[in-house]
Parts: sequence; structure tokens; C-alpha cells
Amino acid sequence: MSVVKYVGRKTDFRGKTLWEILGNLKNFGVGRIVVRSMFERYPEPCFYKVLKVEALPNEECRKVKVTVEKTFRGHTYPKPSIIMSASYKADYRLIPKDEEAQYCKIETKSPEGVVCREMDFPPLLKQFIEEETGIKNPKLPVHFKEGRDKRYRLAAEGETPTIKIEMGLGKPISPKLYEHL
Repeated sequence: MSVVKYVGRKTDFRGKTLWEILGNLKNFGVGRIVVRSMFERYPEPCFYKVLKVEALPNEECRKVKVTVEKTFRGHTYPKPSIIMSASYKADYRLIPKDEEAQYCKIETKSPEGVVCREMDFPPLLKQFIEEETGIKNPKLPVHFKEGRDKRYRLAAEGETPTIKIEMGLGKPISPKLYEHL
């Protein structure tokens, strides 16, 4: 009996490629719900509703061009999306027809995050600015670029933020090393 030894990176993917799933379905799965396992970590539902499937000329790379209606974290995008470059990843699974209605039910939307308008400078830079300008406790204005999902926004003047950006080392792996500092 021989021992199998895997070489290379370990993958977090669980499932099949879109080629394997949609190629075995009637009408290539148009109208069916496909889920990417990587997105199942979110509490809100994330899924794709297949609208159109096209084969790509090179069969060896196992990629397909799939036009889908994308729902990410409970938010359905207004325009159809195209999955092509990630279709070869073995990370998709098909939702059975009898479970589709339950899986796609969007119960609650995640609350909108409000990001603070300014934050502290890093300690050394803060000390340098205080010495150069004489301004005590200078603040760095936060420039926030809204994403297409619009889950976060910059706080209005006088509004209390729900997300505060703090300067620090984060949670140490071993707090015992920092006890007497």
C-alpha cells in the first residue's frame, strides 16, 4: 500500500466547477440557483441565478461564460453579472429545486456601517506633527471611497459612527508578553 503525499498549496474550495454542474443539467441550468462555497461564510444569503450559459473555445481550461443574477449578502444587483474568470474554480454547488425558495429568502438586510470622519495618526508621526506644528492631538481626515455594495458610508457632521478606526497593535497572539508594558 502506497502513501499519498500532497505537494503544493492547500485550497479552501469545496464543490465542483461550473462546467461540471451546468453541463449535466437540462437547458444548462438556466433558471437554477448556484452557490459559491466561499461566500457561505456570511450570515446573509449569497447566490447566483443562472440566466445564460456559453461555452468557451478552449476545453482544457474548463472555463464557461455564465451570465447570472447576483445576490451578495442579501443585496441583489440590478444588472446581470458575468462569471468567466472564476468559473474553473471547484467552489460551486447547486441548490436542489425544493430548497431554492428557502435558501433565497432574504429575511433581514445587514445594517449600514457608518465610518468615522477622522482618526488618530500613528504614534511616531503624531509626535512629529505635534513638534513641527504645535497642534495638540492632530487628527487625520478619513477619505472613504464607496463601493458598489454601499454597505458603509462616511459619517455626517455631528453623527456618531458605528465603526471607529483606532490606531494600535491589534489583539496580540500572546497577551502575556505585553503584561508589564
